[in-house]
Amino acid sequence: MAQQHDVVVIGGGLAGSAAAATTARAGRSVLVVDGPGGNRATTDRVGRFLFNRGPHALYRSGPGSAVLDRLGVARAGGRPPRTLVARRGERVGPATTGVATLVRTRLVSPAGKVRFGRVMAGARRWRPDELADRTAAAWFDELGLRGDERAAVEMLARTTSYLADLELVSADVVARQLLLALDGGVDYLHGGWQTLLDGLAGAGRAAGVTHRRGRVAAVVPDGRGVRVELAAAGDGEAVVAGAAVVAAGTPDGCAAVLPDRPDAWRALGPSVRVACLDLGMAAWPRRARPVLLDLDRPLYLIRHDPPAALAPAGGAVVHAMCYLRADDDRPAAEVRAELEAHCRLAGIDPAGAEEVRFLHRMVACGALPVPAAGGLRGRPGVDSTGLAGVFVAGDWVGPDGHLADAALTSGEAAGRAAARHAAAAERSAGGEARLAAHG
Repeated sequence: MAQQHDVVVIGGGLAGSAAAATTARAGRSVLVVDGPGGNRATTDRVGRFLFNRGPHALYRSGPGSAVLDRLGVARAGGRPPRTLVARRGERVGPATTGVATLVRTRLVSPAGKVRFGRVMAGARRWRPDELADRTAAAWFDELGLRGDERAAVEMLARTTSYLADLELVSADVVARQLLLALDGGVDYLHGGWQTLLDGLAGAGRAAGVTHRRGRVAAVVPDGRGVRVELAAAGDGEAVVAGAAVVAAGTPDGCAAVLPDRPDAWRALGPSVRVACLDLGMAAWPRRARPVLLDLDRPLYLIRHDPPAALAPAGGAVVHAMCYLRADDDRPAAEVRAELEAHCRLAGIDPAGAEEVRFLHRMVACGALPVPAAGGLRGRPGVDSTGLAGVFVAGDWVGPDGHLADAALTSGEAAGRAAARHAAAAERSAGGEARLAAHG
């Protein structure tokens, strides 16, 4: 027995929820089919603490924030610490992020400080779109970065982009992320990123979106519409719609429900993965450092509560993370030990935490933008499935943004495209019905 909707959205993460709300606000009936277990934007309650699935930060001036504004999704949060601390081996000192820390830090040589200051002073003249044909590492070479200041800029690049493969990623990604950090910075959200999912779902429900739990087996064009076949449905249940948006996470997850993997997805870079150690602490240790970055290794540690509200009164939530290279196949125990040692150097003993969670090889981004594919503007478009009426959204889709920004912008674009296609299909069906009635 087939149900009828104008548009079906597969996936209830940021991309799918943005697509659903956008489509419904255009006057279309929308069904969201989402599997159990949540997604990367889900916030989990672990004991008395709220853990995002890895550290999340929302860029205040990013294109994703503009999508949230258009959909009326409110959010509240706090700014991260302004003073960053970094390490080189066991030596710890102020991180080099601006003029003030440039003067104070002992982690960069005097000559390196001069070169670092010169490069950052010219940041407003960067043209990210003109950097898509080279890697971030090659761009840093062109900027004359080497030695100490090179390590400092690479640390900032990792922190703003959540990736370690600077020899693979296109430079436009890194340039845009660094500029976003300079322009408005980020917020850590009170209540975690679940508040974004809830806000998007609320915007959708207000416009008439309906939801159901389930897993989609296949999305198949069906005449002028789309047939969405549900898995584990004994009676062959399906949903027939004018259009569909596939927002099932990674390229592999999206391709799994399509008849064939689209040709436009064959040049994608590797997925971006991270390892995260999440700590829920009943009290903040005396003399512990709320921030510790690593200039030489892809390691990160920042206390997210405070400033965000994620812990009971007096408590704290700390996220430590290792940005993994595509070829990093170290066992989980080795990576966890490295993160625990990093925590201890910050004055935080993981053994003393009330709650501890380790996530190994978690996907941070579905596909790395690479120069060979044209960087950000070379990513697959929302209409790249090659199937009439079937659109795609995710953090690896569309020309705008990186990470959550890309998920939200591609979700909005896919929602608009699906609404237009469904309306056209409706007009076509109405015209054929009138012709048939008049013989």
